[in-house]
Amino acid sequence: MTQGLKSEIAEKMSLDQVRYSQVWEDHLLLEKGLEIGPDDDVLSICSAGDNALALLLRAPRSVTAIDMNPAQTALLELKLAAIRGLTHAEFVALLGVREVGDRLALYERIRGDLPEEVSAFWDARPEDIEEGLIYRGRLERYIGAFTAEHLPELWPKGLLERLFSDQPLASQAALFAEEAISADFEARFRWYFGREKMAEQGRDPAQFEHVDEGDVGGYFFRRFSWACTALPLSTNFYLEHFLSSSYRDLKLGPPYLRPENFERLRALSGRLRVHTGELESVLFDEALGHFSKANLSDIFEYMSESLAEEVFEALGTRLRQGGRIAYWNLLVPRSRPESLAHLLRPMSALSEALFLEDRSWFYRAFHIEEVSR
Repeated sequence: MTQGLKSEIAEKMSLDQVRYSQVWEDHLLLEKGLEIGPDDDVLSICSAGDNALALLLRAPRSVTAIDMNPAQTALLELKLAAIRGLTHAEFVALLGVREVGDRLALYERIRGDLPEEVSAFWDARPEDIEEGLIYRGRLERYIGAFTAEHLPELWPKGLLERLFSDQPLASQAALFAEEAISADFEARFRWYFGREKMAEQGRDPAQFEHVDEGDVGGYFFRRFSWACTALPLSTNFYLEHFLSSSYRDLKLGPPYLRPENFERLRALSGRLRVHTGELESVLFDEALGHFSKANLSDIFEYMSESLAEEVFEALGTRLRQGGRIAYWNLLVPRSRPESLAHLLRPMSALSEALFLEDRSWFYRAFHIEEVSR
């Protein structure tokens, strides 16, 4: 195992913009799979911070949110400052979840509580704050354009409301099959979420380096169709925002936005640390301590097999005995290699059962592995 591993994708992808202003990975899978308790120290890929905050609500001893992209950690720092300094109504207004007269005025109220480099980042981007931060990620702007420019042509008026109404799953599936799916919709969806267009406008070409999937648009269409027929839509805020760019009822939205969780988040916020850096190097940073649980998002998607093996080895060596890691596969199949069976034990039955509940729908697999050295 090499000390101080270096990220491969960090050298190939621009890190000067918010790529994700929301997290598209189901927090419930993490909560059920990691089984976080009061003695846990949790390592979490930051992204937009939603799941780091969801895991914080489980009241572990600590959560460390890490991201190689300083724009992503700046977003979580802003959310934390808003949780500490605003009311819930002001917090969701600042983010763009609800309408407000002057978001910049709300930002000015918490600006002084931000680290200097974070306030400098947002000072240079007033338009992102004015427009509402949850819409300003590269991926979210891409998805939002599909919702605004294409979906109205393809689906009859009122269909979204009927799909997301509280109804038997069989009725929902029948409605989707009869009114949502058409040859035109499928063709447009497969084109818009295909590899070429996604790499150009939604993600980054570097994120497809290890992808062998030939029909990316077809893969996403099949996963989307499965989620719309196999899981209740009325409680799926991931698909709700994907298709409507909004949350009807925040009590059914992401945990960090729910009114009932706001004061608890404020009370727990001191347990959350935000760190800008590469996971590969943080695993060897003694100052960050030894973690017991880890949410790794889909980081192995962007690694060669050799680097992924080294990172798995580092995790199996550095996490506490009996700890767990959780991660998704999107378009690239990655899991603990057999050479590391002495360090990490796949919890296959649990992983497969949880994957069947995955409301975020993009992914092809979910993994929970336990440190067993």
